[in-house]
Amino acid sequence: MHSSSLENMRTCYRRFIESGPLASASNVVVLDIGGADINGSYREIFDQSRFTYIGADLAAGEGVSIILEDPYKLPLDDATIDIVLSGQMLEHCEFFWLSFAEMVRVLKPGGYIFLIAPSAGPIHRCPVDCYRFYPDAYAALAKYANCRLLDVWHDERGPWKDLVGVFRRHTVPRPVISKAPVARVVYDVAASPVGTPGEEAIRGDVPYLDVLASLHRDLEPSLYLELGVRRGRSLKLAQCQAVGVDPMPQIAVELPDTTRVLAMTSDEFFSGLAKEALPKSPDLVFIDGMHLFEYALRDFMHAERLAAPNTLVVFDDIFPNHPAQAARVRRTRVWTGDVWKIYFCLRERRRDLFILPVNASPAGLRLVAGLDPDNRVLWDKYNGIVRVNTKQEIGVPVEILERAGAKAADSPVLSRLAGVLKAVRAGGETPSRVVDALRASLSGASPVAPIRIDQ
Repeated sequence: MHSSSLENMRTCYRRFIESGPLASASNVVVLDIGGADINGSYREIFDQSRFTYIGADLAAGEGVSIILEDPYKLPLDDATIDIVLSGQMLEHCEFFWLSFAEMVRVLKPGGYIFLIAPSAGPIHRCPVDCYRFYPDAYAALAKYANCRLLDVWHDERGPWKDLVGVFRRHTVPRPVISKAPVARVVYDVAASPVGTPGEEAIRGDVPYLDVLASLHRDLEPSLYLELGVRRGRSLKLAQCQAVGVDPMPQIAVELPDTTRVLAMTSDEFFSGLAKEALPKSPDLVFIDGMHLFEYALRDFMHAERLAAPNTLVVFDDIFPNHPAQAARVRRTRVWTGDVWKIYFCLRERRRDLFILPVNASPAGLRLVAGLDPDNRVLWDKYNGIVRVNTKQEIGVPVEILERAGAKAADSPVLSRLAGVLKAVRAGGETPSRVVDALRASLSGASPVAPIRIDQ
């Protein structure tokens, strides 16, 4: 199972189960059609004891409790299932509309069907590969099986570019879906695990908040976006219109009247409110959310979509001070997770970007500029990138632990960088020319004309 499919099914769960009429129901029966555990399963999403998870497939295998003798006939009574799932199955089903009609037949009134199928990607027979799907296909399925298509979205991340659909029986009115906060790790130091003194070490010239304050002062952003707000101390630095996004904000400081905090995940924000909340491209973006590679990657991808030539993205926690701090499952108070992998990902896939590490405390910052909203490399390669960076054990390289190439927090390079970005704010330069100018400023050389740096 590819990463974006699992993420999309989590979104279905969050929007329609956590925030819907089944949120507090007991004895909820979940049927996964095509449910063999091949490189992962949706079962982990429905791991509470109140769910009974049934996997149905054509052959025996891990996670399979019903072996189908007829792919178009489920050995279940009418209206007996609360939630029907099917992911990466429809393209392998020769007469998929018949299979979908069976899903509707066994669905209880008030239940949901969550359907995920590719709209792109290479041929992958299992044993056949017949179709790719677009939004109109799901609308046609709803019409054919006499059910309601509640929601549909087309994921742009490749190579599969999943089409996700949420269906319900006509006999039950559509529920009101609220954006309830979802669970995440709360960075409460008092409640955090404690490592050895070596595992809890920190380094850096100055606190990261001081570096951010300098960037705000030098860049003079007119719009600031922060992903991962926590206590609000970094968000408070913005003296301009600012938007903070966090599913569980714990604001402990007084924020300016020009600041808006949205209690939601960044994925929810970018899929819904981003265009409304951000009337123009942000000049400065700070990414400090979940300390996991794939979350930081998605935040960057979405932020780049909204970027202007002068936009600067800042990643926090990119230099773990000890391998224990880089664990994907937290076991130290000082915790960076595996966000450090972002550098190698961008260095390999996006050589067009300007990337600058800063030796801030406690775990470093990495500045990225020259963003290109039209670049599709990360979107098209998303699932492969995430698979490589999350499914394999990757040791923290020495160059990360030693902060190789990191600039001092008071380096004049940072002010020169800010000068270039301020100069292009109204200029309409291409991303490549912005990067050329930034690289020239890094060496102390004159930037490429016509960009001028205000001294």
